Amino acid sequence: MHRLKKGVLIAFEGVDGAGKSTQARLLYERLTKARFEADLSKEPTEGTWGKKLRKLIEEGRGDVGPQEELEWFIKDRFQHVKEIINPGLQNNKIIILDRYYFSTIAYQGALGVDPREIEKRNREFAPEPNLLFLIEIPPGAGIKRIKESRGKETDSFERESYLLRVGQIFHSLAKPFLYRLSGEESVQKLSDQTWEITTAHLEEHNLIER
Repeated sequence: MHRLKKGVLIAFEGVDGAGKSTQARLLYERLTKARFEADLSKEPTEGTWGKKLRKLIEEGRGDVGPQEELEWFIKDRFQHVKEIINPGLQNNKIIILDRYYFSTIAYQGALGVDPREIEKRNREFAPEPNLLFLIEIPPGAGIKRIKESRGKETDSFERESYLLRVGQIFHSLAKPFLYRLSGEESVQKLSDQTWEITTAHLEEHNLIER
């Protein structure tokens, strides 16, 4: 088993249908096969607030406003950081996230909440990732994929005009740890890219115990 000198946090982001869940899973599988200690997690979580958010996504927002929705995301993430992310990092694991606070910045920002305020509130307790993979795809292409894979209409978070605003906020992100990848590449090519970037990061920062 390869031991790391400290934990590494990797987040996958992108609009719905970009392929981030698939790529997060593939990177996790490649790392564990290569005998790295890694955990794969997602947001919203399966916790109390995450379940409320998943129900909201499936059934529509109803009378839940953007600010209240934001509070739910923050409560869910606070629990996620406390129970999963921080303990994993403290145990020198690689933690892979399928969505993180950048999704909240983009999705709730697209509803009119100030993206800078969203980031500020999350940064008060949520650690920055070491690597952020942003898989970019035109919203229309993402919606088409979702319809084809699920065989049903897209949910309330996946309307094209809304996702266009979400995508614009994602596109405006500028972080030194951010890697933009084309979601229109093949699944294998994307997986190879994330693997190469991840292993290069581990080597460059001398994180693997010899």
